[in-house]
Amino acid sequence: MTDLSPPPWHLVHTADLACHMVAPAGGASRVVYSLPHSGRYYPDSFVAEARQSPLGLRASEDAFVDELVDLRPELGVHGIACRYARAFCDVNRSPLELDARLIRGELPKAALSLSARVKAGFGVIARRLNADQDIYSHPLDMVEVNRRLDLIHRPYHTALKRLLAEAKRAGSPAILIDWHSMPSAALSHFKAGEPRPDIVLGNRHSETCSPDLVRRVRGVLEGAGLRVGLNKPFAGGYIVETYGRPAGGVEALQIEINRAIYMDEVRVEPLGGGLRLKGVFKDLTAELTRA
Repeated sequence: MTDLSPPPWHLVHTADLACHMVAPAGGASRVVYSLPHSGRYYPDSFVAEARQSPLGLRASEDAFVDELVDLRPELGVHGIACRYARAFCDVNRSPLELDARLIRGELPKAALSLSARVKAGFGVIARRLNADQDIYSHPLDMVEVNRRLDLIHRPYHTALKRLLAEAKRAGSPAILIDWHSMPSAALSHFKAGEPRPDIVLGNRHSETCSPDLVRRVRGVLEGAGLRVGLNKPFAGGYIVETYGRPAGGVEALQIEINRAIYMDEVRVEPLGGGLRLKGVFKDLTAELTRA
């Protein structure tokens, strides 16, 4: 297993290599933090066979988000973070988002091979890092795809469902925050001179959480001087759209952090803004965990 940047994990190691989990020190919380894309473990065989360099493979990684959120029992939330890189298996996709241009052989009949994400090359096993960079030099067998789903995707979602059930027992509604970062290039559609957001919140255009949750989160972030957008360009991915069911007792909100404000996007190295963000997110956690 290749670790391209040894992480100072602040999480409780579980028997399952797929993810790290943390429980609130107080034993009960209705808040769950999900970090699906901050993993930086890349199997050696994957790195060796990839078209891109090891550093290049990290382009799709939500680098250092785990450190910014700083999951610890003392935060008072349930937390789960994927250890594996999203380039290897993306837990923020449906397991049926299978790419026929990458996978050799017959796909399951229920495969969502025509979804917009799959068409773009970003299925559960991504074909691309971005629009110009393919990951693989040869197709994958369905056997290998199923192996990754069994190793990573299914354990992550089994654990996440359990955490949400525990959160609901602590109070309703449970709050699910799905943490991400976005390349600054994703904001290139903003007009020249138009302020670009530091943070983009996504609630599937009000489908996955109440306006009150958006207001509370936005209030903390904007109170700290951050520019906050809503649902543009990211309205929430598979995790938010799957688990965000306000009528069923779970409110889900995606948080996307502009990478330019805390890291060198080319070198994949942290910059000075990270310490400030860490403090802001600690304040946000305090707000969300208030009774």
